[in-house]
Amino acid sequence: MGTSIHLQVTGFVGSDPQVKTVGEQQVASFSVAVSRKNRAGEKQTLWIRVNAWSKLADVAAQYIRKGSLVQIYGEWLRPSAWVDQTGTPQASLDVDASRLVLLDRLDNGDAESGDDIAF
Repeated sequence: MGTSIHLQVTGFVGSDPQVKTVGEQQVASFSVAVSRKNRAGEKQTLWIRVNAWSKLADVAAQYIRKGSLVQIYGEWLRPSAWVDQTGTPQASLDVDASRLVLLDRLDNGDAESGDDIAF
């Protein structure tokens, strides 16, 4: 049997998805913040960059917005580096989504409070 990673990330979206075409496929990329308090009671935030491909890119572009609560399932992580608005180097993880679960209520009222929509 081979090796594998299966991960689930639940957090708030930090930016509207940016959609672009790579080859013949669409990809929607957006950031998700996962926060916790450390032993000293200080908030720590880890940013995860999500790439949703093909049909998931369409779903992300249509339904996901900054501030949305989402759950992402993926099977691989890649480390990446970026520079924030103050010029400070930051680290994040990139994941290709295999499944998206929208935990927010839809604006048009299609979902009852507490319902989730999975793709």
